[in-house]
Amino acid sequence: MRKLFILGFSMLLAACGGSDNSSSSNSKSSEDPPKITQPITQTSLSPATQPPSMKGMLEAHNKARAAVGINALVWSSKMTEYAEEWAKHLANNKDCTMIHRVEADNNPLGAGENLYWASPVKWSDGRTETQSIGTKDVAQSWGEEKTYYNYDANTCAKGKQCGHYTQMVWNTTLEVGCGMAFCPDKGQIWVCNYNPPGNIIGNKPY
Repeated sequence: MRKLFILGFSMLLAACGGSDNSSSSNSKSSEDPPKITQPITQTSLSPATQPPSMKGMLEAHNKARAAVGINALVWSSKMTEYAEEWAKHLANNKDCTMIHRVEADNNPLGAGENLYWASPVKWSDGRTETQSIGTKDVAQSWGEEKTYYNYDANTCAKGKQCGHYTQMVWNTTLEVGCGMAFCPDKGQIWVCNYNPPGNIIGNKPY
């Protein structure tokens, strides 16, 4: 399984059938999600069943939350639609560049947000393929930021990110919904939205 590095690129060179044909690919999460200065009015909840395409995403979030003793999230139809809409927007209009809704001044629901991007696999013979990325890879990359979060100081380690993790385990967040879209170059972008949002300046996640 490819090792995914937050804020970094993973160059994977794999020999193919004894030939000198090789491939390269990379993946990363966005910069830390933007923090907000005060809680935003909560959007009404919309509990739903997690779709098969996102199997494992909710479970991964709730495993991280259980590890710190906080309530489980439920899947949200409204957050799913919101995430799918933004993933398609970024894939089709922004060349799969990771831009948060808040940064684009386009967050009418006031949701929290985590982003993740994966490049296509590019072979030395000119072939381009879609990376095999699953919900486990995405959620794991965010969850691994726990290593860099200092709870007592409520800060990330110097030069590291932890905001995706803190959004995952934000105590007052009640629901999550996620979406994914493929880019024209066979890359992919993943979006998860959270209601109510986390990463409120001056507050700890739990």
